[in-house]
Amino acid sequence: MKRIVRAAAADVACAAAFAGLALGALPARAQSAGTLHVQRAEIVDRQGFEKPMVAATMMVPAGWRTQGDVLWNPRVRCGPGHALRLKAQSADGAAAIELVPGEMWAAGDMGPGDCPSGNFRDVREYLTGWVQRNRPGARVIDYRPRPDKSRPEQQFPMAGGGGMRQRVEGGQVLIGYSAGGREMRETLVTIVSITESQMAGLQPGSMIRSRHGQSHGVMGWRAPEGQLDLRQFDAVWASWRRGPEWQARIDQAQGQMARENVATQARIGQIQAETSRQTLAEIGRRGELAAQSRAEIAAINQGTWQSGQASQERRHTENVRLVREVEAWRAPGGASVELPAHYPHAWQLRDGSYLLTDNPNFEPGRDIGQPGVALTRPPR
Repeated sequence: MKRIVRAAAADVACAAAFAGLALGALPARAQSAGTLHVQRAEIVDRQGFEKPMVAATMMVPAGWRTQGDVLWNPRVRCGPGHALRLKAQSADGAAAIELVPGEMWAAGDMGPGDCPSGNFRDVREYLTGWVQRNRPGARVIDYRPRPDKSRPEQQFPMAGGGGMRQRVEGGQVLIGYSAGGREMRETLVTIVSITESQMAGLQPGSMIRSRHGQSHGVMGWRAPEGQLDLRQFDAVWASWRRGPEWQARIDQAQGQMARENVATQARIGQIQAETSRQTLAEIGRRGELAAQSRAEIAAINQGTWQSGQASQERRHTENVRLVREVEAWRAPGGASVELPAHYPHAWQLRDGSYLLTDNPNFEPGRDIGQPGVALTRPPR
């Protein structure tokens, strides 16, 4: 983390100026300490089910214009048939937060199959390639892994030799480029899951290898040079939540599809040779791993993931790595709201937005001319 912060020193040195961008016309005395003023943004799925459902929520800077939706493509042959999009933009259009849909890719001795061809071996390679494809001419200033959004590699031996291994990796990149005559900075993050497998081939001693990968959306925050605050980006990213009712319906549908796919492959396997039954086992196992990966990535995004390894030492290490980035702040009346835990003080303002700050003496009625209610952190 220190490397990327040092590389972005020129960008974060003007954090107070960014606070003005995010907060509108807050007086200078309210900007003197680190401050983040946020409002809730929703992604609503209006097409997937019998009624509109909130697919996801995230806190974004207050006063920004937001739009979000769920794209459905039931004909897709590789990956889920839905994708989430979100864009929040400052009033002057100079800064924006954007979530773009994820991708899947595959490579191996048997070709990519139904998936797009790609051979990204880790999250860093994927993010570098994404920047080249989507931000032509951008300069990669720095990269850092995100172990707080990752899971250690798991290995699954297969009967007859070979096996599978799967890992979940989070990564973040900082880039610079010119747009509209202005020098811009943008930080981009993603979580990818990668499954690699090898199984015995038809020839004695030969192995068939494959690699399948999936990125679970790319989220970025861009702003003019000198106005990008990486701490605020982490706080916003930590507030990302899937809608529980919508996610439950998605999990139910995907589970049914997985069962149907396994049944279809089983019928095919009944009339194929022994070598194809091994392929069937891999296909079934890959489906199990994909479902497990989706559940674990959802847990990572919800801030609730814990190591499931049997080793007590590894469990302890992973629990230390786990950073709880949101907390259930409470109003005096008892109502609670999940907000980023990156700031020690929080207020709910009269307009329904939230203001988080480092300043213990902040008073919204006095400092910004808008009454508010102080929220309290849960006991530790």
